[in-house]
Amino acid sequence: MNTALRALAVLGLSLSFGAQAAPVTIKFATVAPEGSSWMDVLKEAAATIKAKTSGNVEIKLYPGGIAGDEPDVLRKMRVGQYHAGGFTGVGLGEVLPDVRIMDLPLFYKDSAEVDLIKEKLTPEFEKKFEAKGQVFLGWAEPGMVYLFAQKPVNGAADMVGVKMWAWEGDPLAEAMLSAFKVAPVNVALPDVLMALQTGMINAIYAPPMPAMALQWHTKVKFMMNQPLTNSTGGVLVAKKQWDMVSSADQATVRAVFKESLAKLTLTTRRQNDEAIEKFKQMGIQVVPIQKSGRDELAAAAAKIRPQMVGKLYSAELLKKVEALLAEFRAKAGK
Repeated sequence: MNTALRALAVLGLSLSFGAQAAPVTIKFATVAPEGSSWMDVLKEAAATIKAKTSGNVEIKLYPGGIAGDEPDVLRKMRVGQYHAGGFTGVGLGEVLPDVRIMDLPLFYKDSAEVDLIKEKLTPEFEKKFEAKGQVFLGWAEPGMVYLFAQKPVNGAADMVGVKMWAWEGDPLAEAMLSAFKVAPVNVALPDVLMALQTGMINAIYAPPMPAMALQWHTKVKFMMNQPLTNSTGGVLVAKKQWDMVSSADQATVRAVFKESLAKLTLTTRRQNDEAIEKFKQMGIQVVPIQKSGRDELAAAAAKIRPQMVGKLYSAELLKKVEALLAEFRAKAGK
């Protein structure tokens, strides 16, 4: 082999070795506390991903809100301090407001309707998230949201004078409470328990299992038996960090998260039902809302949907979801 050929051969080997993907660490933040189902599933997913990618992708978890509230995590993801996170609809909506259509008050009658709309809208949302610099890895819902308070609430009239928590920076929650004629008290998620302890707030809204995991249930006496809304959630990874992962390993990460998040959703739904039974055993009274109160809340919630057009989602998207639900309900005889 002459000198030129040897040089080309060495260069080819150099390029070949250089093309191998370097190990990538993805720093993943979540407000989910240690010991929760969220963390159990995430730890299992992280271990599986590390094994299946031969150590090329490591998910390093930061639980319990140590990275801050969801808006804090998103800011830190933009500058590369963190690379991924598990978010509720509030966090997802900061990136893509359209997603909040999954959280509209008194809109979805059950989990089957939620699943239908997620299935129909996911491809569209994935493209829009990527255009915003984020990769969407799947849904992980906290579940149906209930009202917890220090006094029984049977309808909108009973909410007068209630010091109701509202997640800081959540336009949909503020619109909902405004429709119910409640003056919200904005508090960051990690500070809600302290606000309940000090009396700054005396009512909160949350899915049952997260309310228990965050210890909020220890500071309330009553729970409304009518869900106020669905609460969606999902996993985002900063595209900049995602692009450092090889295509083969990306496929592995997607597959693992798809399976893990589907498992988490089923687990969460079951645990939410179990949490309600535990609340009853603990002495929390589950208040059966009367039909008049339910109708009153539904009428107020219906006004929110057109109000959010142009602020969170388009009129076209709202019409699409309404049509899908109407068709689904007609077939199901609802």
